[in-house]
Amino acid sequence: MNRGQLITTLLVFLAAAPVAGVALWSISRTVMQLSDPCAKWGHPPDQSLYIHIGPHDPCRERSVHSESKARAAIVAAIVPGGLLAAAMLAVTGAALSRRRMMLAAAIGMLAETLVVFTIAPLTLIVGVSFLLLAKRLQPSS
Repeated sequence: MNRGQLITTLLVFLAAAPVAGVALWSISRTVMQLSDPCAKWGHPPDQSLYIHIGPHDPCRERSVHSESKARAAIVAAIVPGGLLAAAMLAVTGAALSRRRMMLAAAIGMLAETLVVFTIAPLTLIVGVSFLLLAKRLQPSS
């Protein structure tokens, strides 16, 4: 690995790290919510819910989610999973000097910008950074 490729790989890693961190946090949070035995899933938001917690109940508090468990798992796989996949693809593409992999990662990151409303500026900046850093790779790859 020559000096230019090493610098490009480090820059791509630095650009991908914040998005990958947010994606991992989001996935882990969803997994914890899905595994919570005290959660009620699929409750319609317009209906009242009455929960009785007795003194010997193992759940001291309940959480209620209007979406189903399946939908929450699918959303976690597509949105933060897509961000994580794009970040990993970019780092791999930079390490292997594969321009097309970098471009695919940039397109994936920019496509995710449309669905990650709270971190859209970050994903936009990272996606554009991937595009610019792909120019540093050799054209033959």
